Amino acid sequence: MRRDLLEIKDGEDRDVRMREFAVTVVERAFRRPLTDDLRQAYVDSQFAATADTDEALRRVVLLALKSPRFLYRELSGSADQFDRASRLSFALLNSSPDKQLLEAAKNGQLDTPEQLREHAWRLVGDYRARTRMLDFLRTWMNLERLQEISKDTAAFPDFSPQVAADLRISLEMLLEETVDSDHADFRRLLLTDQVFMNGRLAEFYGADLEANAEFQAVSFEPEQRSGIVTHPYLLSGLAYTQTSSPIHRGVFLSRGILGRGVKPPPEAVAPTPPELAADLTTRERVTLQTSPEMCANCHGLINSLGFALENFDSVGRYRESEKNKAISADGHFLQRSGELTRFTGARELAAFLARSEETRRSFSRQLFHHMVQQPVLAYGPDTIAELSSFFEQHEFNMKH
Repeated sequence: MRRDLLEIKDGEDRDVRMREFAVTVVERAFRRPLTDDLRQAYVDSQFAATADTDEALRRVVLLALKSPRFLYRELSGSADQFDRASRLSFALLNSSPDKQLLEAAKNGQLDTPEQLREHAWRLVGDYRARTRMLDFLRTWMNLERLQEISKDTAAFPDFSPQVAADLRISLEMLLEETVDSDHADFRRLLLTDQVFMNGRLAEFYGADLEANAEFQAVSFEPEQRSGIVTHPYLLSGLAYTQTSSPIHRGVFLSRGILGRGVKPPPEAVAPTPPELAADLTTRERVTLQTSPEMCANCHGLINSLGFALENFDSVGRYRESEKNKAISADGHFLQRSGELTRFTGARELAAFLARSEETRRSFSRQLFHHMVQQPVLAYGPDTIAELSSFFEQHEFNMKH
């Protein structure tokens, strides 16, 4: 529209063309054609108020941008064809409907599920839909809190800012590859044994690559690792500067992946420094610290998940012992059905998460909320179950 404005040159018809352009601006802002009353209020009256057409256009734009019709998507409460176009476009692209959607709405071609589905598939192929899905996955993993990862230089002298930056790139590449794949299978995020590495990461983590190697997918420690659960970026971010943190990792798994609410602690409790419990492993120290009754209710859930990742240290490197003691990576999870599931180590944990109904429901609920920006229960008590079942029936394709 900026280009259209620049092409409106001086001439006898400039006023007419400026009015037409103003109408286009307001219609795109309101995401629907203007009625006669709306055109009079938002366009004609502004041009009538001043002989300066440039000033009139500025007034039109400002008035439109301040209008509730622009700021709020649905004012009437009853969805018409144009509201459906907006819902679909904002959900998939986080943007106003394009020309094709608006034309379909104008011609009454958004009535049936088949018509809506046809446009949805068209929009899914838009680069903005890809960006929106990647944004959701970053939100789902709460990556915003992991912007700066630093470690104790005495304990990990080679963990540099460059290594931390490479780890973020590595995780982003996994997300992009999964979203871009034909099936976009959500389970791949939990089950793959591939990690994207360059020469610097390979040297730090002990993978077999040339020192100057570019980023590439590497089957890395396939007997120990599985998807994002063991990705070094998340493991490093959900850890302290010297030691691992079963609590931070357990909160991520319980709240983010399984969708279980975790209450804030009743009292602020500082973690016991490792030097004050020199003979205890991280698991022993955390178990001791969270043993009081006021902690046990939540930490019974959190710790049992986080402990399954204790084979990975503060920078996400695999280990089998700590403090000259064999690592205990046993964990368990009490499902809502009442079934107690036990697992040992990251791969068994990830396999459980990938098949868990609670994981599926949580992901469906969070994706719905991100796309629609409304609580899922507002659409009925059975909506979560329906979305979860649909997700499973379509082989966990995130684009469906």
